[in-house]
Amino acid sequence: MNDFSQLAANYLAGQAERSAIADQEIVAMKAVLLPQLAAHGILTVEIRFDGYGDSGAIEEISFFGANGKVMECPDVDVACKGKDAVKLASLLEDFAYEALERHHGGWEINEGAFGELLIDVADASFQLDCNLRFISHDSHSTEL
Repeated sequence: MNDFSQLAANYLAGQAERSAIADQEIVAMKAVLLPQLAAHGILTVEIRFDGYGDSGAIEEISFFGANGKVMECPDVDVACKGKDAVKLASLLEDFAYEALERHHGGWEINEGAFGELLIDVADASFQLDCNLRFISHDSHSTEL
């Protein structure tokens, strides 16, 4: 195998390992988040994000209870496997960033992306909706 082939193979192996670790972290966070949200009567969480110009952020996290009633985030500490305890809101933010990096790496670069991560506590479902922005042009050349 030549040097470039070996470099490419090493890079791909490293990417696969990083993806597997991210997947494990996402699963661990989901296992902590669902019971915490349910224990506080939260049925749905909406996490909105926006990224562009080489930066991005979680813009807003909204919590909803029975009948769609808006709720405050409980001020509770939660521990996730192998990590120090953090506030529930902080863990949700970390979860969203981890999911974005795992499934839409570069979401904050150039024109970026926006969207939301929806958590349905009763269904134990997590839906990441990401809208990628891009600039396009259509060129024509005609020899006369």
